[in-house]
Amino acid sequence: MTVRPSGAQGLSGSARKGEAPTLPVRAPVAGGARAPHAPLFLAPAFCLALFLPACRNGTPPKGAAPGILTREAGRGPVRAVVAAAPSPFRYESDVLLTLTVSAPAGVDVVLPPLEDRLQGFALNGSFSDEPRAAPDGAVSRAHHFRLTPVVAPRHRVAPIPVTYTDRRTAPPATGWFPTPPLTLEAAPAAPGAPGADIAGDLRPVRIAPSPRAFLLPAVVAAAAAAALAGAFLLARRLRRSAALRRLSPRERALRELDALLARDLVAAGRIKDFYVELTMVVRRYIERAHGIRAPEQTTEEFLAAAAGNARFAARVVATLREFLQAADLVKFAAYRPGRPAVDSAVSTARAYIETDAAAANGPRAADNRPPTTDNR
Repeated sequence: MTVRPSGAQGLSGSARKGEAPTLPVRAPVAGGARAPHAPLFLAPAFCLALFLPACRNGTPPKGAAPGILTREAGRGPVRAVVAAAPSPFRYESDVLLTLTVSAPAGVDVVLPPLEDRLQGFALNGSFSDEPRAAPDGAVSRAHHFRLTPVVAPRHRVAPIPVTYTDRRTAPPATGWFPTPPLTLEAAPAAPGAPGADIAGDLRPVRIAPSPRAFLLPAVVAAAAAAALAGAFLLARRLRRSAALRRLSPRERALRELDALLARDLVAAGRIKDFYVELTMVVRRYIERAHGIRAPEQTTEEFLAAAAGNARFAARVVATLREFLQAADLVKFAAYRPGRPAVDSAVSTARAYIETDAAAANGPRAADNRPPTTDNR
């Protein structure tokens, strides 16, 4: 019998890729040669191959040793036995799969690669014994595969197709048959053994993300919210500035005066703050309407500049002097005027704005004055 492994299997008396033989078996062979060594507990598996012709297809051979899963199949002159040990297996130990083929001389047997026949196992080396002649003239040869179990829902060796050519006939006869599948079970871990507390549930387990995983999205979201808020405030300010630029100095001053009165600072006891704001309304109006930097000047500096300006009549300067000096008493001398004095100051500021705008531009021109570029 000639056995030729096909593809990448390359079964021989030594390991693949030039490595030392794995899982060697000490057994006598023809011609006095000795096969590689293997653990003693696997010796019964190899001895079973001597009794293959007496087994029936798809069933364990008679007298199979415990701890070894064995199945037999055959067709025509060829018989094959598949044995796996130990069964059941443990994840910390490899499984030795042995495929023993027996056929008469003149029959060539071809075996396929084993990698694509494994489920839940990884091929971790292989070797083959020397052919051995049986008393009935048949020749048998055992091929050994070292399988490393991996965590999987199922551990199985699929049927292995065995192809043969009988050269004893003319023309040569060909045929094939599959070996029975082997399904192996994992032995439960002994109490206290490493990994005994590992559950067999392979469903995914949800792991809650760490707080660090939320940090970057939170920072990005906060930055985006701040950017949107800033853009909104800027747009609102630009709209307000554009609306103010379309107003005349008189309109802006009267709007500021009405806004100041709506705050009712006098009722809140903030008389000093009220007079500061009231004088600034008048000063900003003068700056916009006449180009004098009144908000940055002291009262005396402003009055001196107004007295030298031809657009300010003497009576107007006298009215502004009385108005500003009365306000300075409140701002700097802690003077607290009564309600009539407060109302009189407001009336003076409003009357000045209305009269000055009417005198400079006419009664109706004040409402149609070209927009100014000053946003204060």
